[in-house]
Amino acid sequence: MKKTKKGDLKIQVLKNPAGFLGLSSSKLADLKIQAPTNLRFLGASIFNKKGDLKIQEMAFMLLGVFLFFILVGLFVLSIAYSNIRDEATRIAEERTLSAVTSISDSPELSCVASKSNCIDGDKLVGMLNKTSYQQFWPFSSLKVIKYSGFGKKEKELITCTFANYPDCDVLVVYDKKVSNERTIGSFIAFCRKEFENGYTYDKCEVGRILAGTELKNAG
Repeated sequence: MKKTKKGDLKIQVLKNPAGFLGLSSSKLADLKIQAPTNLRFLGASIFNKKGDLKIQEMAFMLLGVFLFFILVGLFVLSIAYSNIRDEATRIAEERTLSAVTSISDSPELSCVASKSNCIDGDKLVGMLNKTSYQQFWPFSSLKVIKYSGFGKKEKELITCTFANYPDCDVLVVYDKKVSNERTIGSFIAFCRKEFENGYTYDKCEVGRILAGTELKNAG
């Protein structure tokens, strides 16, 4: 009798699993459908996460490339700007040098006796500290050092005035007091009128004319 009941129970479970579990056939079908659906949902979720990671990696890579090209562009621009600045400085220096070599022959400074490369000291004294000449020549500063000033430091030079001329060392026509300046010089004959024993003559000595060029900074 017991063996027969056990056999009947196995047959009943196999024939009617829904009834044995206390579930209706529709609920059991829902469970069967829900299981594959959940599996598909998990697979899609993993796939979406992988896709998001790939998109983020691509975005970071594009950002890195963009920043790299920006740095390269800035480097190229800095080199180009440096070359332009150096070229402008070179042109300014050549312009200053050309003007310095010809300034001693200008009517404002040339010697009366028409000597070549000669500056008349008496004319130059009348031009000292005249700001109007700052627009006349393309220099940031203009001065002439007499022979007595050779070998002296800048602080040791005696600046010429109407009162102490010719017992002085440097004649400053003007000085714009720029912060960054390069000076170009040229040797000249510095002459002035001297009266001795009832005679007037030209007393000349070696001098040096100095003209400054303002250097443009970078930025």
